[in-house]
Amino acid sequence: MQKSKNATIAIIFLILGYGLFATFKLIVKYNIAYLYIINPIVWSTLVIVLRVLLGKNTENKRLRKPIIQYTITASLVYIITYMISGLFITFGKNPFATNLKGFIINVWILGVAIVAKEYIRYKLINNVYDKDKTKIAVFISIVYVIIDIEFNRFIGFKLTPLALTKYSFQSVLPSIIKNLLFSYSAIYCSYLPAVIYEITTHFYFWLSPILPNSPWVMTAIIDTIIPFILFLYIRYIKNKLDKFRTKENIINSDPRQIIPLVIVIILAIWFAIGVFPIKPVAIASASMEKELYIGDVAIVKKCSVNDVQVGDIIEYQMDNFTVIHRIMQKSQRKGRIYFITKGDNNKSPDANEVIEDQLIGKVLFRIRYLGYPAIWIHLIEVHEAEIEGIETGK
Repeated sequence: MQKSKNATIAIIFLILGYGLFATFKLIVKYNIAYLYIINPIVWSTLVIVLRVLLGKNTENKRLRKPIIQYTITASLVYIITYMISGLFITFGKNPFATNLKGFIINVWILGVAIVAKEYIRYKLINNVYDKDKTKIAVFISIVYVIIDIEFNRFIGFKLTPLALTKYSFQSVLPSIIKNLLFSYSAIYCSYLPAVIYEITTHFYFWLSPILPNSPWVMTAIIDTIIPFILFLYIRYIKNKLDKFRTKENIINSDPRQIIPLVIVIILAIWFAIGVFPIKPVAIASASMEKELYIGDVAIVKKCSVNDVQVGDIIEYQMDNFTVIHRIMQKSQRKGRIYFITKGDNNKSPDANEVIEDQLIGKVLFRIRYLGYPAIWIHLIEVHEAEIEGIETGK
């Protein structure tokens, strides 16, 4: 079969149609036959058909080896980063079945589709002439992203700005970055880098008995930044081996220049979400004026009950939100520590005592005005009635 742009586009639309059907799951939702039989067979069949019709593609052997080496390195960095993140947070039991049977099932229902999709991506991108490869690569990336993000999640679901933001950064953005990376690799190498990255990282989740209980912001960063840096390295390798590239172009595309900045940004975000012993908290109420004002950022140090005394300002956990108030009284009953707290700007103490298990940390100092960008999102996460009650001491 000769290279054909129209035939390639038609096949991509066919994949989009099947992907939307499978994503919405209007008929096959929770259908075991679909998961165990239909989906793996559909993708496998398409691989065989394209293999027979399109034949074998010529790979760029100069780029193949370094791209695969960098991909393996990025996969290992991904796993190590996840493991290290668990040291700062906590580990939990893996929701996947990690025994041999569970592993085989995961390989069949997920692994087969992963390998097939990447092989299909590679064959379709290279089924057109060079001038059209970038357009087809972008097109198939968009189709795969649409399939990945699962629109059925939003059916009957109340979309709040926070939920939309969370889903965009946790699912949509990583999917976009990875698909652009894999399509770029398919143009200049083959389907192997994408398969290596996906299978290696998935094996970690399928086989590890414990996984970090990482907050969504942390997982979003890891799932986005590492593929993005790998993309920059592959582009740098391509430019370096391109004899038509100037030395200045090669130097400017060197990703090592931005890695320190990326690390600083990651550490700053991890600090903001409370990964480290000290974290920032945006002040969203006036209950602690004139010590803490709306829009301030309180720097809170995680501590135990033995580290706080009467007069200290503490952060403690309620059901769905946290409160920052001052300790008015500290007592011990039946081996447990209790606090009576009060907002400096409130007329009466808080209605309920704070138990030692609720203590999060102690406020060290404040930074003026930096909390305003976070206040709106913070207020979405709690109920106004609950805020009003606790902040007035009722």
